[in-house]
Amino acid sequence: MDETEELICLCVRALVAQMAGVPGVELTMTRSCILGLTGEPLADFNMLTLGDDPGAEGFLTRSVARARARGLPLLAMMSPRVAPALAPVAAELGLTPVGAAPLMVLRAGTEVAPGRPVKVNRALGPELVAIAGDLVAAAFDSPRDAIARCIDVVITPTAGVETYIAWGEAGPMSAVSVTPTGNTAGISLMATPPEHQRQGMGRALLTQVIEDYRRRGVERFHLSASEAGRPLYASLGFEPIAELSAWLLDQAPQVDR
Repeated sequence: MDETEELICLCVRALVAQMAGVPGVELTMTRSCILGLTGEPLADFNMLTLGDDPGAEGFLTRSVARARARGLPLLAMMSPRVAPALAPVAAELGLTPVGAAPLMVLRAGTEVAPGRPVKVNRALGPELVAIAGDLVAAAFDSPRDAIARCIDVVITPTAGVETYIAWGEAGPMSAVSVTPTGNTAGISLMATPPEHQRQGMGRALLTQVIEDYRRRGVERFHLSASEAGRPLYASLGFEPIAELSAWLLDQAPQVDR
């Protein structure tokens, strides 16, 4: 298995950790494919990841059928190994290509220049969890109640997802989540609201978090970057190893929830 497919398998495990605690979530998975439907009427909360699995085409077909049956939009990400074969299937099923997201890796030994010192806390307890949720909602322009139902609920000491908050003069200014698996950790939900951007807060938070995890034995970090976030990650030493193609199933009329 090459590194891209290995990391996609780890992304499947991370998505389980991130979604398993969501009330009413529907999770279906293989080693390298996963469908997670939260029931929220927003594609970002209903995710499909397709890795190099011999049953990937059938998994895609069943996943789209299930999303349609529930009247839910769906965001699908495809490994470059399966995308050429699955693209015509996805188009026939009514999905629309919406670009690509680079899968990026920070390797052991890559020096990360520290950002400016900031106070960083892990989000534990109702007050800090609510603050982290507020930052995520503001950064991604998402409904706060949806964030509460799908993200706040899994920020717990045992969920496998660890969330951190950076504080500045204006109070809480940035948040990030980490899903460690052995000596590798996934980075997700890098959230700095617009009013706090371009002040170095995201960089300061992420560099401190990386340094802390390296002290704890993590050697490699991975993330799926947006185009907006890609320059920051590249400047920290993350390198792209693959482009994951993204497809969107628009919301269909709701049948059941």
